Amino acid sequence: MDGTPIYDVKPYVAYADAHADARSGFVDTTAWQPLQVEIPEALAQLFAPADLLALQQTLAQDPRPRYHDDATRVYGMPFAGHDVKFRVVDGVVQVVEVK
Repeated sequence: MDGTPIYDVKPYVAYADAHADARSGFVDTTAWQPLQVEIPEALAQLFAPADLLALQQTLAQDPRPRYHDDATRVYGMPFAGHDVKFRVVDGVVQVVEVK
């Protein structure tokens, strides 16, 4: 409704926030593991070297919605003027198409 306040409550994450003695709740007990990224050479050549590195680093962070974990589903995201299609299978991001 108009005029209703919206609260955006997030967990405190110690490595990203500035309070040295704070705890991060469930994040303290869960180690973050970036995903392995596989981009076929023919698709990798569509990107400048700096863009390719940035794409690999972005995909390693797992840009899928948290509630998705379907190895057969193909996800997409815009990146550097391209539409990048990928899937995630057993912790490996596989780029399947670049438009």
